[in-house]
Amino acid sequence: MTKKEIIAQLRAAKTAHIQWRAYAQALVSGFSIDQNLVPVIHTNCKFGQWYYGQGQILANLNNYSAIDKPHAMLHQVYMEIYKVMYSKPKKGILGGMFNSKEKQRAKNEKKAQELMQNLISISEELLAAINSLEQEVMSMSDEELSTLY
Repeated sequence: MTKKEIIAQLRAAKTAHIQWRAYAQALVSGFSIDQNLVPVIHTNCKFGQWYYGQGQILANLNNYSAIDKPHAMLHQVYMEIYKVMYSKPKKGILGGMFNSKEKQRAKNEKKAQELMQNLISISEELLAAINSLEQEVMSMSDEELSTLY
């Protein structure tokens, strides 16, 4: 694999992540999302499929491992957002007396916004780690790259 191909894969993976984050933002903003975009474990998204698949060729590089933790955390936060946005108001006498549907929805939206801010922060950390990996690959000679595979 050439440096150009590796960089293209990294950039495609980064683009996939940015699209994924946009879906989370759309959900928090009140837009309905396609059922194919519901939260999945971090190994099953497009980015994760690259990272744990073809991206493994870069596993020995210094900046590769810095990607795993923020990527997994993103999926955990997105799952929390999804649960908050789609949670139903509690039923029962006390639930109905003290929590109107509107109050619960407002509370859920506020919580989702807070989670989204956390997700954006983690996303920036992930993008910085990907950029560092990209720079590491860019600084390698073709000979050094050939030792990766």
